[in-house]
Amino acid sequence: MIPLLLIVLLFSFSTPATAQFGDMGTMKVQHQSLSVAEILTMAVLANNDIEFKHCTIRTDSTSSDPAKEAEWRAKLFSVAHNDQNQVLVNVQLQFDSCKISAWRINDFAFTKGISFNGCAVDEYLGFKKCLITNLGISKTTITTGVEVEGLVNFEINRCVVGSCVFASSAANSVNFNNSTFSSLLQIFSPYSAPLNELSIEKCIFDSTGTVQFGGHIRSLALTEDTCRGVLGMSATILNMLMIERCAFGKSVLYEAFNTPERATTLRWEQFANFKLSVKDTINGTNVVLQDDYETLLKTYSFFYNVYNKNWQDESQNACYVEMKNMQTRWMELKYHESPLDLDKWMVWRLNVFLRVFCVYGTEPVMAIKYSLWIVLLFGALYFIFPSQPEDLNGVRFTHTFYNLSSHQEERHRQAYLIEQEMKALRASHEAAPKLVSMVGMPFFYGHMLQYQLRLWFVQQSGYVQQLHERWNTTNGMNKTRLILTASGYFLSLLLAAMIVRLTNAFALSVNAFVTLGYGEIQARGIARYLAVCEGALGWFLLSIFSVSLISQILQ
Repeated sequence: MIPLLLIVLLFSFSTPATAQFGDMGTMKVQHQSLSVAEILTMAVLANNDIEFKHCTIRTDSTSSDPAKEAEWRAKLFSVAHNDQNQVLVNVQLQFDSCKISAWRINDFAFTKGISFNGCAVDEYLGFKKCLITNLGISKTTITTGVEVEGLVNFEINRCVVGSCVFASSAANSVNFNNSTFSSLLQIFSPYSAPLNELSIEKCIFDSTGTVQFGGHIRSLALTEDTCRGVLGMSATILNMLMIERCAFGKSVLYEAFNTPERATTLRWEQFANFKLSVKDTINGTNVVLQDDYETLLKTYSFFYNVYNKNWQDESQNACYVEMKNMQTRWMELKYHESPLDLDKWMVWRLNVFLRVFCVYGTEPVMAIKYSLWIVLLFGALYFIFPSQPEDLNGVRFTHTFYNLSSHQEERHRQAYLIEQEMKALRASHEAAPKLVSMVGMPFFYGHMLQYQLRLWFVQQSGYVQQLHERWNTTNGMNKTRLILTASGYFLSLLLAAMIVRLTNAFALSVNAFVTLGYGEIQARGIARYLAVCEGALGWFLLSIFSVSLISQILQ
């Protein structure tokens, strides 16, 4: 009975196939025009693997007419079937450089798998309630899509693919590698039958539409992928989610909040610059509705919690900063809606202040940096508007230029005081016991050297009084030397005055900034008002630095 059925089936093909056996027992079919029904019939009846090369595979009435399909399936089912009421195919089917119009089959079991290499599929590949040990698609263009239900070990490698819809948990492992998806990709697994594992690596989603992940997926891994359209993530991830080193050209609609936080890896640089969005185009830079704003906050909060649970400090801070930038823009928007509300203005400007001076508390070092700049700025202002004269040992440098008589009297007084101190020190040293004098010898000579230097400086400061006499008594080339000497003297005096003024200005600036009290350095004149402003800034910045530092330490 069975041999007769085989003869009938083989001679019922509309177009006979020319076949030959390869070296390894594989039957090769080349340059033939075959229908899907003919190929499947050959596969059921064959004892060797079949390779179709440069063939044209078309759709015929056997697979499109329900009555003919039922009759055809009944004949194949009577030849080989399994316990799942599926037609059994025990050989491997290989399609190499074939042109396929459409492919849709139901209830077939391919125990050795099917592979498509370098093929062109004009419409679609469809497998429904099929058991396929291994489905390989490489360097193949599929115009419409791949419809899959009930596949095991599904792998697509280095190909151009359209859309894929997974509708059963029988697809245990789905892997895309080095693939290009030319149109909408939708991956959905029902809640009652989660997809076990989905891995997409080094793939390109070339469509400008939405790439959608929905339903229940146990483990999802997106690695080094490029998505030129919108990524929609609404699936419930049960075990693990990883999105690493991916590039998103448009927005990311993330709604998959039912994800284990400690088993989630989402590097922030992939989503930075307001990629997180609602309704495809609405993100933190253009959100205007309260509901959209709250949805975005919920999304940012989820990412922030993921980074916090996984100790990803850099991603956590970057996510927080972008979320605060969105909030600052929202506060500005609310203020412009009611510009007379002072409270809204202060809240908005305070957020701006925190963004500028410490990036919302994530960078305490920035507060120190701005503090140094403010100290230097106010120090320059105090240099222009000094609070006290520049003097050394009571001798004011400016008096040397414009008050010679007062300078001379002060010089003599300072010289007399220094000489008296030197005499007192010598007398004390001579009157001291021998042992005390020997022990205190270094201190004695050190003080004597200091007094001598001070006395020499005071004496040299009288150079300007002698300048007029020297000029009158000097002739010829000696006047040129005198001019150079006098210029050097006044330049040295000016440099000393500048150093003293700079020191005073910087000390006053630091004192005012840290608000420790003025002490002997008091602000006078315009410097009083500058010191008030600097003190207020110092209080703000030091408080911000303290809070930011404590926050970072606690994190």
